[in-house]
Amino acid sequence: MKKHFFPKTLIGKLIFTLIIMAVYLIGRELPLYGVDLAAYDALRGQSEDLIMQTIGGDRYKTSLFALGISPFMFSTLFIQMAVAFKNADSKSRTSPKKITWATLGLMVVWAIIQAYFTTASTFYIYEGGRELLVAKLISGIQMVTGAFVILFLATRNGKYGIGGQTILIFVNILDSVVSTARGNSYSELKLIGIISFVALMFTIIFENTEYRIPMQRISIHNIYSDTNYIPIKLNPIGMMPVMFSSAFFALPMYVFTGLNKMFPENEDFAYIHENMTTSHTLGIVVYIVILYVITIVFSFVFISPKNLAENLQKAGDSITGLRAGKKTRRYIGTRVFIISLFSATFMGLFIGLPLMLQLRGMITKEVMSLPSIMIAMASITCNLYRELRAVKDYDGYIPFI
Repeated sequence: MKKHFFPKTLIGKLIFTLIIMAVYLIGRELPLYGVDLAAYDALRGQSEDLIMQTIGGDRYKTSLFALGISPFMFSTLFIQMAVAFKNADSKSRTSPKKITWATLGLMVVWAIIQAYFTTASTFYIYEGGRELLVAKLISGIQMVTGAFVILFLATRNGKYGIGGQTILIFVNILDSVVSTARGNSYSELKLIGIISFVALMFTIIFENTEYRIPMQRISIHNIYSDTNYIPIKLNPIGMMPVMFSSAFFALPMYVFTGLNKMFPENEDFAYIHENMTTSHTLGIVVYIVILYVITIVFSFVFISPKNLAENLQKAGDSITGLRAGKKTRRYIGTRVFIISLFSATFMGLFIGLPLMLQLRGMITKEVMSLPSIMIAMASITCNLYRELRAVKDYDGYIPFI
């Protein structure tokens, strides 16, 4: 038997991922029809809003990939939550094909909504009339098309490369970090840099630390019986709350933007519309509340105390000192809630603190999103490392024949 000295699978996946990244970067440079690129020169070097830092496409929403991966993420989240709340019989009758079509259908709707509001805030070379309307229509179609191109790249990378859709988010994050570092001085980065470093270290620790619920398995009665447990990470769903909270934060923004246009004389709608951003107290509070809700709900969706308790009961296993059934479900649910609340508080602190410091003038708007970027970067890097290790271990196996 001949031993392979080069990890062929790993190298092949890395090459494919590099190709996907190159295509994505090229797409971010293809301008939309009729966009006034010169109008964005004055914005170069400025940091984008918290939402666009994590899941957006290009920085100024002027390219084919302006919508980024946000439409796919939002639709996936909604469908997964809808399926998670179904009972076991309904889940068994829900085919993967049906879920896929439902996700794509919702993605079309969400992408059109995003494209509409994005074109409304985009600078065009046309000042008005029919030409401006045509430019908005064409660029909107381009944005929706670009969202599906990104979906194709993400799914291909998930099948043949490394990192799946997160590698495209990683590209956006690196772009944000490099642009922010270049556009600001050391004195402006000092305070936020310390906060970002602490957030980075805590994220790495949380990503690699788990809470263990001891178990008793009827099939194991040897020395390994003492090492059986249900593991729950201290950061149960990684960077997902940051990204999905950003996606859901766009909902009230779009709602009140629409209400403000429909009722321009309503002072309450005008006030909320103006302050529903992460640069105002109202927007910060709403964003942090959404972050808490998403973290807790997602933790219950992906860990699912109900499914865990049912599976343990069917297998005849149990948590040490507890009877199978409702007590087990309640016990796991309590632990999941406490851990998710702890995780949400951690992320809320390192995301909300810089935003409040910016309001007080202690840091600039251009750097306030760095801690959230570092949280996402650390989470993605840890997951990429685990995937790389898994592929490398696969390459380490020697063919039997």
